[in-house]
Amino acid sequence: MDKRFPMVSCLGVLVLLVAGLACGSVASTYSSTARYSLGKTVLFAVEEEKLFCLSCCWGSCCQPTPCEIEVLGWHIMNACGESVYSVVHDVAVPASTWEGSWVQVDAFGTQVAAGYYKLCVDTSAGTISRCFEIYDPCPCWLCSCCEPKPRFCWSFCSCRETPSAKLCCRRATLEFVEEKRSSCFSLCCP
Repeated sequence: MDKRFPMVSCLGVLVLLVAGLACGSVASTYSSTARYSLGKTVLFAVEEEKLFCLSCCWGSCCQPTPCEIEVLGWHIMNACGESVYSVVHDVAVPASTWEGSWVQVDAFGTQVAAGYYKLCVDTSAGTISRCFEIYDPCPCWLCSCCEPKPRFCWSFCSCRETPSAKLCCRRATLEFVEEKRSSCFSLCCP
């Protein structure tokens, strides 16, 4: 047996360990994120809940109309931190009745590539965000539906989510809405 094998193995393990620390543990960062197949509509909503707090009756919440969180707009960022799609509402929409959807296209109407993305919703309580992944369900060797790969960016390793924000005695939480699954018998489900 070659005496260089243990040294090369140790060096390989060391490189993997350093890469894992530098990346901030990619697997654990995205293990709990939502996943959508390429071409599927991403549905999302802001869940609003009332919180119990004593300061509610002494602060800015003591208005004739109750303080309500509103959605001002939203945008999608790619793994490089660039905005690929955005919507700005002309009039603020109450978070309790608002739902959003994205058909996975960029600002020019072109299908985005598989990869990691961040949804940011601008509300009157602040910007809330969630990370998610778009994956290609069709292996390249099986059929000809492969998209060009996105350019590599390190920022996807450390996607920082802000899933909720508070305003007065209300909390807004950004949630992905689960779409009903249809039965598909094709090997390349769209």
